[in-house]
Amino acid sequence: MAAILLLAWLLRISCLKRWSILGLNLVCLSVLGGWLISQNTHFAHIQHENPRTVTTQLTVQPDQISVNGGQYQLIADSRYGRVISYGRLANANEQRQLQQLDRRTIWQVQGEVSPVPPPTNPGQFNAPNYYRSHGIYRQLTIADVRQVRLAPRTGWWQGPDLLHHWRKQFMIASERLPKTLQLYATSLLIGSRPATFRTTMTGVQQLGLLYLFSLSGMHVILLIGLLRWGLIRCHLSRPTIDGWLLVLLPSYLILGGGADSLKRAVVTVMLSLAWQLVTGQRQHALAGWSVALLLGIWQNPLVLLQLGGQLSYGLALLLILLPRLSVWRLSGWIQLLSLPVILLATSQWHLLTIAVSVLVAPIFTWILLPLTLLGASVGFWSANIAAWCDWGLNGFQAIINWVGTLPGLLTIGRPPTWLAWVIALMTLWLLRHPTRRLAVKLVLVYAGMVFSIHWPWRGAVQFIDIGQGDSILIRQPFNRSVSLIDTGGRLQFPRPKWQQGTRPRARVETVTVNYLHQLGISQIDTVYLSHKDVDHMGDLGQLLQLIRVRQIVVPAGMAALPKFRQLLHPAIGQPIVREALAGQQFADGLTAVHPFQPGKAENEDSLVLTGQFGGQRFMFTGDLDRAGERAIVARYPALRVDVLKLGHHGSKTASDPQALQQLGVQRGILSVGRHNRYGHPNAETLTTLAQQHILTYSTACQGMITYHFGGGQASHWETFLKEGNFYQRTASH
Repeated sequence: MAAILLLAWLLRISCLKRWSILGLNLVCLSVLGGWLISQNTHFAHIQHENPRTVTTQLTVQPDQISVNGGQYQLIADSRYGRVISYGRLANANEQRQLQQLDRRTIWQVQGEVSPVPPPTNPGQFNAPNYYRSHGIYRQLTIADVRQVRLAPRTGWWQGPDLLHHWRKQFMIASERLPKTLQLYATSLLIGSRPATFRTTMTGVQQLGLLYLFSLSGMHVILLIGLLRWGLIRCHLSRPTIDGWLLVLLPSYLILGGGADSLKRAVVTVMLSLAWQLVTGQRQHALAGWSVALLLGIWQNPLVLLQLGGQLSYGLALLLILLPRLSVWRLSGWIQLLSLPVILLATSQWHLLTIAVSVLVAPIFTWILLPLTLLGASVGFWSANIAAWCDWGLNGFQAIINWVGTLPGLLTIGRPPTWLAWVIALMTLWLLRHPTRRLAVKLVLVYAGMVFSIHWPWRGAVQFIDIGQGDSILIRQPFNRSVSLIDTGGRLQFPRPKWQQGTRPRARVETVTVNYLHQLGISQIDTVYLSHKDVDHMGDLGQLLQLIRVRQIVVPAGMAALPKFRQLLHPAIGQPIVREALAGQQFADGLTAVHPFQPGKAENEDSLVLTGQFGGQRFMFTGDLDRAGERAIVARYPALRVDVLKLGHHGSKTASDPQALQQLGVQRGILSVGRHNRYGHPNAETLTTLAQQHILTYSTACQGMITYHFGGGQASHWETFLKEGNFYQRTASH
């Protein structure tokens, strides 16, 4: 798609028949293209490195340190370039010292350096690309900290160090503010989002208002207005004021955290100011935007592949190109142009977004920002003012969260990237040349996109990489039924209070539901739970809060367990709960072959399901042991299985050789976590699989494993991670 756009651009320039401009563009493209190719080659080379143990020195700015319970994270400079580093704290005293550290330091550490690991499921957070956009290609897992010492610098370097020091001091001081005021102050003034941001700002996320909390053009304009007001009061001339702004704006990049949207806004304003100082004329806004884009791509080659960069540059271009429109029409066009980008990132859109954006923008500018500034300055010395500002922000937050719960949140799905670009370009063309025919074509493209996402002509059986646990998604062609076998879950161990930081989000939210939304799925027909272990049903409660479930099927004897009943309380709606015994058949094509009698939902009572999809017979075994496997083949001697989800994550307690041979298994699926504490899969099990020539896939090595079927085409297998990926090279089994 990028090549097509580039070719169209060059053809348009050639039509002007101004060969000097064409030549200049070709030179710029050659230089920028060569740079991007070299950067991609460098990134690909690092991604193929193997982990290695090193002793190295890290240079760390104080605002690049974050602490969460007993763990900490550093963004540091080293001889391996800029790295993201992770470590564990030994005690509460170490935690306090690190949290209060507000000066540049040098660390002598020993640990394992490796490439930033890739995502293992479609649509999952892409850590390598995210950190690459920040100049980070490797991660360092710190095993031992040998020394930490202050490292002040002299000369010109004192300036940046002082700005990092001030930013960290503000972070520390803001902890004394009321919680909502603290969140607004750190987000809006220094571009730092606390760990509680996502859980607190639910309405902001659902209504698509996150752009208000990303430091960008609006914040830079307000800052410039404030600085100009102060400098004018000092009786300075216009050129002198512009000169001061050119000096002060780069400082805001450090104080504001240096996000791509902030860089674009600062660079655009600085180019305009510099041009006016040099030539005495105002720079054309489009020229400033273009140069800022080229510099942005030079600094971050992925800037236009990320939501922040797409919205920042795209909406800035829109405001430049748009004629004078009413607020409502302007907001409507902004939402229409940003919709493909938002769908690529979130797969959802709220019908109230346009109305709320129009109403909130002036409130944000004239009320919320002043409240935040007042509370984050005077509030440090006056608890009453801080409480008053916090009350106002809380009121706004409560209203936005309430609006976010109103009907209107549509799960549209994630379009292919090329189609999102086509829709965006069609929308932009419609804006410049509005015609009824083009508007109808755009509506038809959207309709076709929605139809293809919501009613896919092929079905799939997908083994989701949920870590150490099970979660299998089964979709019939045209999504006639959507079923999920187990939800996964993390086992939580008791920890001292000082180690109890913000818990990571459940994988069922970051992986499973996120993927379902990309597929345009907003309801699951049936959730099967194999038994009561946390790694199979621990995330059920979160799943039921995030997506509607029609019915839950559990092994007989499990429905009355208090542990299970408790997970049902927060459900959206009230799913039907059914208990299953061997012989029961379900509408999605699955049949239970175990248990034979009610039990206590232990491993030996696991619900085992079979079903035929695209000519292949599957069996899903939960954590069933060898005795249970032998009991199944004894009860169903004619049963043959092509694909077996191996029991108990490849433990030696399952995968009985005699049962595997009688079933005639051709493929085995290991749903297992990387470097798990249990040593799964067991070497004995792997030997059995090799001896019987069973082709084995592992979520630890291949990520999500998908079997596509239906649609009039031959069935085929696909793994998300390909041969030679990072995990295949580094797995311990």
